[in-house]
Amino acid sequence: MTDLSRTQKEVINYLIAENEGTHSFGKVGTYMRAFSGIFHVEMPFTFYFLSEAHPIMYVYDPRPADKRSSRTVFQHECNQKKQKILEITGFFEDLTENGYVRRIYRGLRGRTELPEHYDRVWRKYSDFYSNIMAGLAFACLADFVPKLKLYKLWKALKPAATAQAVPRVG
Repeated sequence: MTDLSRTQKEVINYLIAENEGTHSFGKVGTYMRAFSGIFHVEMPFTFYFLSEAHPIMYVYDPRPADKRSSRTVFQHECNQKKQKILEITGFFEDLTENGYVRRIYRGLRGRTELPEHYDRVWRKYSDFYSNIMAGLAFACLADFVPKLKLYKLWKALKPAATAQAVPRVG
């Protein structure tokens, strides 16, 4: 893997940080946290699954219904996230296929339930095509554990800054 995009590098940083028990919340962190399905006021959006093949994006908006943006504006704003979702979920697939991470499928088990009165502060968006739905299922319904190969790639991406954070294998 060479010539990684900024997003791909941030995904790697996020995976390593999470594995090390720290946090990396760059621009990609918003998406990565949303993949967890947690409903929290600090998150601008999150993903909920009606079934394993039917993800819904909920966008946090605590304003009263009459003060919210129009449906057209809301749809447009949500559509803007699709490309980033595809980029991130596609990279998860690449990392898994190429042996950089171990994917541990967990399905819907342990996913957050819809909070009480969620519709008062969370707006629903579900206009996803099958490629995005499949990518979200791949990324959201599993845990990803970095393998040594990912640590080596990470170290190569940032030699001076990360050398001391790479675990010693011996």
